[in-house]
Amino acid sequence: MARFSDQLIDKVKRDISLMRLIEAKGFSPKPHGSDYVMCCPFHEDDTASLVITPSKNLWHCMGACQEGGSVIDWVMKTEGVSFRHAIELLQNDLPLSR
Repeated sequence: MARFSDQLIDKVKRDISLMRLIEAKGFSPKPHGSDYVMCCPFHEDDTASLVITPSKNLWHCMGACQEGGSVIDWVMKTEGVSFRHAIELLQNDLPLSR
Protein backbone atom coordinates (compact mmCIF):
# COMPACT_ATOMS: atom_id res chain seq x y z
CA MET A 1 0.00 0.00 0.00
CA ALA A 2 1.50 3.32 -1.12
CA ARG A 3 2.17 6.01 1.43
CA PHE A 4 0.50 9.40 0.98
CA SER A 5 2.93 12.15 0.03
CA ASP A 6 3.66 14.91 2.53
CA GLN A 7 2.47 17.35 -0.14
CA LEU A 8 -0.96 15.69 -0.33
CA ILE A 9 -1.30 15.59 3.46
CA ASP A 10 -0.32 19.28 3.69
CA LYS A 11 -2.77 20.16 0.89
CA VAL A 12 -5.65 18.37 2.65
CA LYS A 13 -4.85 20.14 5.94
CA ARG A 14 -4.57 23.52 4.22
CA ASP A 15 -7.25 23.45 1.51
CA ILE A 16 -10.19 21.74 3.17
CA SER A 17 -12.01 24.08 5.51
CA LEU A 18 -12.56 22.59 8.95
CA MET A 19 -15.39 25.07 9.60
CA ARG A 20 -17.24 24.06 6.43
CA LEU A 21 -16.81 20.38 7.28
CA ILE A 22 -18.11 20.89 10.84
CA GLU A 23 -21.09 22.92 9.64
CA ALA A 24 -21.86 20.34 6.92
CA LYS A 25 -22.18 17.73 9.68
CA GLY A 26 -24.90 19.82 11.33
CA PHE A 27 -22.90 21.58 14.05
CA SER A 28 -23.35 25.33 14.64
CA PRO A 29 -20.19 26.81 16.18
CA LYS A 30 -20.61 30.30 17.65
CA PRO A 31 -18.14 33.15 17.09
CA HIS A 32 -15.75 33.82 19.98
CA GLY A 33 -13.27 36.52 19.02
CA SER A 34 -11.38 35.27 15.97
CA ASP A 35 -12.24 31.67 16.87
CA TYR A 36 -15.47 29.67 17.13
CA VAL A 37 -16.71 27.55 20.02
CA MET A 38 -19.22 24.75 20.48
CA CYS A 39 -20.00 21.91 22.84
CA CYS A 40 -17.59 19.06 22.26
CA PRO A 41 -19.29 16.13 20.51
CA PHE A 42 -16.74 13.67 21.91
CA HIS A 43 -17.76 13.81 25.58
CA GLU A 44 -20.67 14.91 27.74
CA ASP A 45 -20.46 18.68 27.47
CA ASP A 46 -22.90 21.40 28.50
CA THR A 47 -20.53 24.32 27.96
CA ALA A 48 -18.76 25.32 24.76
CA SER A 49 -15.39 23.71 25.38
CA LEU A 50 -14.38 22.93 21.79
CA VAL A 51 -12.51 25.76 20.07
CA ILE A 52 -12.11 25.99 16.29
CA THR A 53 -9.42 28.32 14.94
CA PRO A 54 -10.20 28.94 11.25
CA SER A 55 -6.99 30.91 10.65
CA LYS A 56 -4.99 27.77 11.48
CA ASN A 57 -7.68 25.27 10.39
CA LEU A 58 -7.37 23.51 13.78
CA TRP A 59 -9.66 22.44 16.63
CA HIS A 60 -9.08 21.69 20.31
CA CYS A 61 -11.28 20.64 23.22
CA MET A 62 -10.45 22.57 26.37
CA GLY A 63 -12.75 20.30 28.36
CA ALA A 64 -12.69 16.68 29.45
CA CYS A 65 -11.27 14.97 26.39
CA GLN A 66 -8.47 17.44 25.53
CA GLU A 67 -8.55 16.17 21.92
CA GLY A 68 -7.62 18.31 18.97
CA GLY A 69 -5.91 18.54 15.64
CA SER A 70 -6.42 19.14 11.95
CA VAL A 71 -9.25 18.38 9.56
CA ILE A 72 -7.77 14.87 9.24
CA ASP A 73 -7.98 14.29 12.99
CA TRP A 74 -11.59 15.58 12.98
CA VAL A 75 -12.62 13.05 10.32
CA MET A 76 -10.76 10.22 12.09
CA LYS A 77 -12.52 11.05 15.36
CA THR A 78 -16.03 11.77 14.04
CA GLU A 79 -16.14 8.96 11.49
CA GLY A 80 -14.14 6.39 13.46
CA VAL A 81 -11.76 5.75 10.58
CA SER A 82 -8.01 5.34 10.16
CA PHE A 83 -5.62 8.06 9.01
CA ARG A 84 -5.49 6.48 5.55
CA HIS A 85 -9.27 6.31 5.22
CA ALA A 86 -9.65 9.92 6.45
CA ILE A 87 -7.19 11.12 3.78
CA GLU A 88 -9.06 9.13 1.12
CA LEU A 89 -12.39 10.67 2.17
CA LEU A 90 -11.01 14.21 2.33
CA GLN A 91 -9.05 13.90 -0.89
CA ASN A 92 -12.38 13.76 -2.75
CA ASP A 93 -13.14 17.31 -1.51
CA LEU A 94 -9.92 18.88 -2.75
CA PRO A 95 -10.17 21.48 -5.53
CA LEU A 96 -9.61 19.96 -8.96
CA SER A 97 -6.20 21.59 -9.41
CA ARG A 98 -4.20 18.93 -7.58
